[in-house]
Amino acid sequence: METVGGMNDENLKLYYMNEFRDQLIRFLDELIEQFPLEGEFVIFRIFLRDQIPITDVIGRFIRDLLPLKHLVEKRDEQFFLENKVLYMGSQNNAMGYFADRVDHFKKLWVSDQLCDEDRVVMWKWMDVFMSIAEIYHRKFGKIPGWQGKPVV
Repeated sequence: METVGGMNDENLKLYYMNEFRDQLIRFLDELIEQFPLEGEFVIFRIFLRDQIPITDVIGRFIRDLLPLKHLVEKRDEQFFLENKVLYMGSQNNAMGYFADRVDHFKKLWVSDQLCDEDRVVMWKWMDVFMSIAEIYHRKFGKIPGWQGKPVV
């Protein structure tokens, strides 16, 4: 990540939100390159870039996934296998398209399409997302509208 010195709080918030989205898009680009037949990654990338408010993306992540950071740190596969939040639509249902595709990523995670090295790379991406979300949360708290209890 770039240095962020000299920014006021609003610009800093925007910086972290954009950094989160940009990193998530890079992650999806890698998935698209690795799995060109998985069209849902392309669709999700388009939704993420053009349709879903970044406040919903990082708000949901902070509320629902940041509390599971310990699973990522331990490389506990339950983060991917048992966590419904990764696969549900957003609060305002902008991601409703994905609500009935809950098992898609889970199946990919346990399939032979991913080797151990691929899984290591995915964990590193989760580390990046956790880091950005944690920095944002420490500095600014939860996103307005996303303060409720986590969905597990």
